[in-house]
Amino acid sequence: MNGKAQGHTAVVGVDVGGTTITAMVVDATLQPCGHYSGSTDKQTPTSTLDSIQTAVYQALAQSGYALTQIAAIGMGIPGRVDPEAGMVHLAVNLNWDDMPAGPMLSAALGGIPCYLENDLHLAALGYYTFFTNQTIQHMAYVSVGTGLAAGLILDGRLYRGAHGMAGEFGHMVVDPDGPRCNCGNHGCLEQYVAGPAIARAGQQAAAAGLWEPGKEVAKVTAVDVFQAAHQGNPAAQTIINQVGTYLGRGLQALIMAFDIDKIILGGGISRAGDTLRQVILREWQRQAALSPLAAEMLLADKLELAPADSNPGAWGGVALARQMLAKTTPQRLLTTA
Repeated sequence: MNGKAQGHTAVVGVDVGGTTITAMVVDATLQPCGHYSGSTDKQTPTSTLDSIQTAVYQALAQSGYALTQIAAIGMGIPGRVDPEAGMVHLAVNLNWDDMPAGPMLSAALGGIPCYLENDLHLAALGYYTFFTNQTIQHMAYVSVGTGLAAGLILDGRLYRGAHGMAGEFGHMVVDPDGPRCNCGNHGCLEQYVAGPAIARAGQQAAAAGLWEPGKEVAKVTAVDVFQAAHQGNPAAQTIINQVGTYLGRGLQALIMAFDIDKIILGGGISRAGDTLRQVILREWQRQAALSPLAAEMLLADKLELAPADSNPGAWGGVALARQMLAKTTPQRLLTTA
């Protein structure tokens, strides 16, 4: 055990995604001292909870802190969350329904308070708190990964909505005759722009002989499609152009609905670099050429890529844990953000 691990001053931020779980231990001076990313086990709800616990323990093993020295855990879950009860009412990408995940994880982790919130809400809070100067008061953090959703900061505060579902624009229907979504509807936006949708389109193109991915067709990923597009493959470029067009329209709706000053584009697909951003901007330019209102609202500098290593979801968990501790036991926090 190292010398810094004294007292209940550290917190853990956890970002639970449909594919990956990231856990980060942060000390009282906001220095990260342990980090772990691993696969989300979705075979059963219990196995998913077990994989979350594993991520926490692995991060702790790097940190020099024991579990008994952690003041609180803040965690983002991809679904509809009741933060007061720690209940996850619906998380379609985890196959959870009315899961008391907060109390269950707290009990499994030695009684440490475990605070839950929607993952995109926490990513927005984390990015706004730790990666901006907070002069912009209206911001959206948009994640393009296993699914598509946004976390909203309005008037400098996290906006949850009436039922904790603000920002779920990935489930707006763009084609009622389109593919079935995990939510049960057909033709949701995320069925055209999220990682699995891009991978499916790439697999179909590879199966049709339109490009050689260098691997089994069934194993083609969204990253492979972006790489092929970057290398000039016409079929892959067509896929990315379609994705950018759909996403550009979805982000336009987000800007118009909430008068957003800044959109931060994150999630796994954002790691493909600036390719997707440029396609989105082309769609915005097309709209701007037709509409003075679009020309005023759809400005290129409103759209930024999150740094690939920023981990805003885990940082949001840190922010949530510290906020809750400040409400209940402020003496535990030796420094402020």
